[in-house]
Amino acid sequence: MHSSMTLAAPKPARRPAPRFLLLAGAALVLGGLGFGAQTYLGHGPAPITVTDTSGGATFNFRVTGIPVPGKIQGVTPKLTFSPSDLGAAQGQITVNLRGLDTGIALRDEHARNYLGVAKHPTAIFALSRIEGARTLKPGQTLNATAQGTLDLNGVKVPLSAPIALSYAPDGSAINVSTAFDVTFKQHHISIPGADPQTDVKVAFRLPVRQ
Repeated sequence: MHSSMTLAAPKPARRPAPRFLLLAGAALVLGGLGFGAQTYLGHGPAPITVTDTSGGATFNFRVTGIPVPGKIQGVTPKLTFSPSDLGAAQGQITVNLRGLDTGIALRDEHARNYLGVAKHPTAIFALSRIEGARTLKPGQTLNATAQGTLDLNGVKVPLSAPIALSYAPDGSAINVSTAFDVTFKQHHISIPGADPQTDVKVAFRLPVRQ
């Protein structure tokens, strides 16, 4: 809330831009929009808490020829990331599969059963490296490839996904988006009447400074 007083408060000293980020916040594999707390390791020894985070993803597959679009809330990136050295990025992105939403409660329950959510409530993409881009500067948008593994239903499968990285001109955040296919059989998932693959689109925001 803004104060109605006319006296201006002294401006706080600016923090130097962080060099390496340890991010944990909102946004993978099947989602809507969400908000949550996010932390990263700043320039000093103490972590900085960032609360302005958002992200989401969507999926779409067909069962007996009928399109079934859906979403999930609860996507959490936790990455060691530096815009000046993209090749060194590591970490993981976790999605809470309990939040799967296709718009019909009974269908949601069946989908969670097929995905093995009771035993494996999260899907995790473990990032091993980013290829095709080395550095990212404010105001710049780059295309690259994220290499890693997708752990779904307790089965890890190599995944190579194209990503777009867009750095805000003011240097405040990086917007990340990607699209890839998940093949159910590779993860030991069988859904009667469903297409063998589902396309997944993911987008989330990585704050670079508070």
